[in-house]
Amino acid sequence: MRVQAVEIFLPRRDRCSIVTSMPSPYDPEPVEVIIREGTPKMVKHRKKLLYVKEILNMWRIDDEWWRKPISRLYYLLECSNGVRLTLFRDLIAGTWYRQNWV
Repeated sequence: MRVQAVEIFLPRRDRCSIVTSMPSPYDPEPVEVIIREGTPKMVKHRKKLLYVKEILNMWRIDDEWWRKPISRLYYLLECSNGVRLTLFRDLIAGTWYRQNWV
C-alpha cells in the first residue's frame, strides 16, 4: 500500500502541519480468489462471494527488472451479478489483488 503525506494548514496564528497517511484510490486491493482448472472461478471481494461468469480478457505484465521486478497476470472478469472486475495475480508473491482504476 502506498502512503501519501498530506499537509493540512490549520486556521491559527501559529500554523502547524499534520501528516496523515491515506491510501491512493488507485492502489491494488487484496482479494481471495478460488481457482479451478487454472482460472479464477470465485472472488471474495469486500465480504461478498462473486461467481465468475466469464473471463473477458487476460494479459501479462513483466516490468522493471532493473529495480524491483513486477510480474503480473491480469484478468478482466464478468461476474454472475454483472459486475466487472480487473484482478491480477502477483506471480512473484503468488497473491491476488483487485486493480482499482477509479
